[in-house]
Amino acid sequence: MTGWGEHQLTDGRTVTLRWAGPDDAPGIARLFMALSPESFHSRFHGGRVGPALALRLARLDPGSGMACVVACPTADPDQIAAEARYVPMDESAAEIGLTVADEYQGTGLGHILLDVLVRRARESGLRRLRALVSLANGPMLHLLEPYGWVLAEPADLAVACLEISAAGGMPGWPEQVTGRKVLVEQRSFFENYQVAALRAAGDEIRQCAGPRRVTGRACPLVTDGRCRLAEEADLILPLLPGDDEDCARVLEAHRERWPGRLAR
Repeated sequence: MTGWGEHQLTDGRTVTLRWAGPDDAPGIARLFMALSPESFHSRFHGGRVGPALALRLARLDPGSGMACVVACPTADPDQIAAEARYVPMDESAAEIGLTVADEYQGTGLGHILLDVLVRRARESGLRRLRALVSLANGPMLHLLEPYGWVLAEPADLAVACLEISAAGGMPGWPEQVTGRKVLVEQRSFFENYQVAALRAAGDEIRQCAGPRRVTGRACPLVTDGRCRLAEEADLILPLLPGDDEDCARVLEAHRERWPGRLAR
């Protein structure tokens, strides 16, 4: 697999990536326990836990379809510097989690781990990966940005439910959708009254933040002519800033291809 083996980080240190097994649970638990309070809250959205609960959080169940990759310092292979995992939710989607020790944050290790995890998910036939991300977790939001995340559920005051594609481009829609598929394009994590009313009516909502040149987030509809969310949507609600040149191109593409789907 591409990305496997030894990697040099941006600070010059090297780590070795490998698949984790049940015997790695105690080492992963020690990684969790060693996190700073801020890092632990960003990862688990709660306060510190004791060793027994940390071990339960670290537990691996290969029989469930879970995949877990760990990064160990090349000079100390018994230490776990980071771990990333996904747990299948159904046949096409899985929930992901990623933990990097404080002393390894900002070294590019998160990018390496997520890339390996996405590749494994794609090879396993998964199409969408979901992450519960603290709105205060800037590094994780930045990590997911190039993948073109979408908001899958309304954000509360602290946590957002984001989805990325394991197959490239934008993630698609869940297979079992009973209401209309409504693509909302806006920068805010929080729903306005219009979006809340659509959800209350039983519509399936996916919210896209649109292109952001400063963060490297592109719009595949504009760059490649393809966007699963837009192509399969029954209704498109454009709320992106009109004075942004890149966002204006998105709206123009919608008007050219699906004028009848644009909300008035």
